[in-house]
Amino acid sequence: MDRKRKAFLMMLSGSLLIFFTGYMHVWSIYVPRIMEEYHWTESQATLAFYLANGVAVLGSILGGRLSTVWGVRRTTVLGSVLFSLSYMLCGLVIGENPLSVYLCFGIFMALGNGVVYALILATAQKWFPERTGFASGVIVTSNGLCMFFMAPLTRRLLNAVGIRGAFLTVGGMIALAAVFACLYLNTPEQSEATASSGSRAGRCSGKKQYTTGEMLRSPSYYLLVASMFFALLPYYLISPVSQVFQLECGVAEATAVAAVMVGSLLNAGMRLLLPSLADRVNRFLCVAAVMGLSLLSMLLLVIHTPTAAVAGVALSFACYGGIMGNYPALTSAIFGLEHAGENYGFVMIGLVAGSMAAPLIRNALIGLGLSGFRLYISGAVFAALGAALVLVLKEKARRMAEAG
Repeated sequence: MDRKRKAFLMMLSGSLLIFFTGYMHVWSIYVPRIMEEYHWTESQATLAFYLANGVAVLGSILGGRLSTVWGVRRTTVLGSVLFSLSYMLCGLVIGENPLSVYLCFGIFMALGNGVVYALILATAQKWFPERTGFASGVIVTSNGLCMFFMAPLTRRLLNAVGIRGAFLTVGGMIALAAVFACLYLNTPEQSEATASSGSRAGRCSGKKQYTTGEMLRSPSYYLLVASMFFALLPYYLISPVSQVFQLECGVAEATAVAAVMVGSLLNAGMRLLLPSLADRVNRFLCVAAVMGLSLLSMLLLVIHTPTAAVAGVALSFACYGGIMGNYPALTSAIFGLEHAGENYGFVMIGLVAGSMAAPLIRNALIGLGLSGFRLYISGAVFAALGAALVLVLKEKARRMAEAG
């Protein structure tokens, strides 16, 4: 089999499995059903989503480390088994006590999800060393499209076979995708990898390439993590309750699901288009502009009308895609390409912190009387803080480049 065919099959099969790594963001469709059938509180239901988002990043770091010992294919098989089996286990153990779901969905599934995501993304870039943006863009976009296709399917599954049946069905779908992906997931020949490293080194010359240790000693790293933290908080405040919120605003259930689908398309489009646009214009200003749109999405939620709620939810999903699509390139723009993979793993601490802090912030604000639509005033403030930090970081990065 020639190299082009191998690369094509890897991208096709890898994209199919990566598609399902976005399924955790469909969790909001489960939330009202779980609250109704198993009498969970909103806080209990949303905590599973926040926990999974944070643990998935740890899975990505773990996958990268394990692959150096076990190899990419073996590690991906392990992650895939954990990923698919955990959804099936959710269907078997879900009940009035949420702890079993926290364990299966929030920890085991998320670890498998993170392992699969990190390794397929890294492998795709190795097959296209001169077009890493294209390779990562295709993979990340596949992840973002999951909500568009799976939100309506999940709604039908919930109506047809219930919560347990939906989890079991999705787990089976992931297992089938994993078999296909693991058949074709391999890295290029060693000689090709060496040649790729040489060309990459050439592209990196002339600019300081920060190791992870050097990056962690730089104030710019902490500004970058903090900006990511504040940028993602608005999305994490609305995403797990987007269905409940829209229903409270008088939006029909079918329309609420459609808002998630449209948001998924916008999410995928932003992941693919924004990094390309940022290559041509100032990357920092692009990211700050996305945070401005995030601020607008929160203000739409504060208006609390059906139309504004649908628009605000869809726009918040789009902004999440813009942030997640551009922060890898933003990290490389500041700290160089040579150690980009490991460096970005540590930058994603901002994502972990945001996903874990969001429920605490939400509960604290509700305790202060900022319930319902008033809560999203804070989301607008967080988006503004994120944009301000990016602009400060822009000046800091300029000084680093001049000194460097």
